[in-house]
Amino acid sequence: MGNKDYIPYNDVQFLEWAKNVYAYMLMRFSGWSIPDPRPSLEAPLAAFGTALAKLGDPNYGKVDMERKKDARKVCGKVFRVYVQSYLARNPTVSDEDRVAMGLPVYKTTKSRQPPPMTVPGLEVDTGTPRRHRVHYRNRGNNRWGKPDGVAVIKIHWAILDHYPTNIEELVRSDYATASPWVNDFSEKDRGKRVYYCGCWEATAKGGKGPFGEIVEAIVP
Repeated sequence: MGNKDYIPYNDVQFLEWAKNVYAYMLMRFSGWSIPDPRPSLEAPLAAFGTALAKLGDPNYGKVDMERKKDARKVCGKVFRVYVQSYLARNPTVSDEDRVAMGLPVYKTTKSRQPPPMTVPGLEVDTGTPRRHRVHYRNRGNNRWGKPDGVAVIKIHWAILDHYPTNIEELVRSDYATASPWVNDFSEKDRGKRVYYCGCWEATAKGGKGPFGEIVEAIVP
């Protein structure tokens, strides 16, 4: 599956990813001849969603943060086990299904699709406190979202006190399949500068395209 972790680092993005995988499996699991995901995944997913929502309360405390961390750990573990046990190498699960669920695809041959040649243009909406909504599209295109032949955008980002001179300074990264991608911050991050840069990644056996321009936004 490669050396990149397919489970998002960001809590909000992880919850969206897990909900998408779970909903997709509910529609398809019987045709894939795999166990019903509800007994093992439904409760941990609900518990993490509840714990994460609690942090939206301005009066949340340290206990709430620890509960969220514990719930995230349990939810991530059960989803990872289920994916590896029943989806990763199941021949009845197509590569298109894996891409739709935000899962990586095993390479079965040495042939590769040409990597994307275009670059994404990013725009950051700062209208919500402690949140960035990163919209993306092909640079020069009027339509938001991924271009044809592209599976995901990989967004590199970091909080820095200076404009980065190279991509390596953007030490965090997440994948997205639908625009906008949401990045949430804590209260202590308000007023800090965040830098973003993205590149397209093609579908199964495809490569990675060139990076677009680095954009800057303040945490509102």
